Amino acid sequence: MSPPLTKVPPAVLDAAINWSLKITFNTPDAQTYQAFEQWLSADELHRSAWQRIQSLNSQFAGLPAKAALATLNKLPEARVQRRQLLKLIVLATSVGAVSWTTERHAPWQRLVADYSTRTGEHRRWTLPDGSVLDLNTDSAASLDFEGERRVTLLRGELALATGRNSTLALRVQTPECEVGAVDAHFEARLMQDLTCLTVSQGSITVTANAGFAPLRIEAGEQWLISKSQAKRMPVPGAEHGAWRDGMLIARSLPLSQVLGELGRYRVGYLGWDAQIAALPVSGNFSTVRPEQSVALIAQVYGLHVRQLTRYWLRVGAA
Repeated sequence: MSPPLTKVPPAVLDAAINWSLKITFNTPDAQTYQAFEQWLSADELHRSAWQRIQSLNSQFAGLPAKAALATLNKLPEARVQRRQLLKLIVLATSVGAVSWTTERHAPWQRLVADYSTRTGEHRRWTLPDGSVLDLNTDSAASLDFEGERRVTLLRGELALATGRNSTLALRVQTPECEVGAVDAHFEARLMQDLTCLTVSQGSITVTANAGFAPLRIEAGEQWLISKSQAKRMPVPGAEHGAWRDGMLIARSLPLSQVLGELGRYRVGYLGWDAQIAALPVSGNFSTVRPEQSVALIAQVYGLHVRQLTRYWLRVGAA
């Protein structure tokens, strides 16, 4: 574990912050990267300072400036020099906001979307053809029903129950593939360079943007689709899709996976200590009130929740 920044010499801390600003705010060339690698490997303190700053970035990414400041002021980092603390706030808000807005909250996706949800929100719509569209937390989709029936999943997760009044397939486009369905119930979730497809009724056809021949997925199957291959996953349990009822149902899932899922339904940082990440967790948890679900898990499994602000939670051993 990297030491708190209060244990890092000011000159090293300054250098680490400046490197983070250079690499994040600019487009570094090969020479800059080479210089950074040389600095990083020159001293273990350099690496520790860099790792700690990157950890802070991930914990406070995208929080409002006041919230980030309030949280940082409760950490040991608040005792560093004022000038350095201000730079940390820049990294936690401005730099973090870059990744937050482009990866998690992307306003441009909502601007071009016909349907969207905020973090923690689930909504349902009936489409012009009678199909029923559900969007999970922080999701966005656009619609094109002129000449064809097409839904483009821009981010997040959807569930579709296709209308039965047309023999024309409803198409769902994702970055990795195109799905065709005539009379089916299925879900599509965007993950890191993957689309996860799960069929609960009927069947769908999948055409990859590149890499493999068209694929037919039947009811009860789940597949991970990349741009180059398709991989069948174990049969999903009956608890799959519980998000449409505002629930997360876990059956002996690692704590890290359960908390990672609950983290999708709240704004801010939700972390956990490495030594408890593999703890098997079972239960039915509300995604409408994720903080209460985290508190319930901590109570049942004898864990401790550290809360600095309403945006920052971390679960550890009691």
